[in-house]
Amino acid sequence: MPVIRTTDRKMGQGNRPEWCGVTSAGMFRIPVENGRADAHYHDCDEYWLVYRGKAKIITEGKTFYVKPGDIVCTKAGDEHDILEVYETLEAFYFEDATPEGGRIGHLHRNAEKAKGHPVPSLPIPEDFPQ
Repeated sequence: MPVIRTTDRKMGQGNRPEWCGVTSAGMFRIPVENGRADAHYHDCDEYWLVYRGKAKIITEGKTFYVKPGDIVCTKAGDEHDILEVYETLEAFYFEDATPEGGRIGHLHRNAEKAKGHPVPSLPIPEDFPQ
């Protein structure tokens, strides 16, 4: 199973090579209309490879603008979220190996964060990097 078609189903336990340490992988999309996200963390490191759109995110307690070609690297335990979109955001993500005893998926600091939130669509800020 060397090819996982994440357009059909995210990669995870049961559809990844036995030798693969990646816990989960797939794509996500935050549209400019009715986009939603949730502040969450993982028991493993996570990476987003942005291939379309522009947005403002938070990770490691700091905000960053992201655009195509950016890789967001978030270490285990750091809460991260999508705060604003300026153009529909699309990215490929993968969650690194989860340590023994670790939990898989989005983890939340409280029930309110688990509900998620609307992501506002705003004009591109003047200080957005070119």
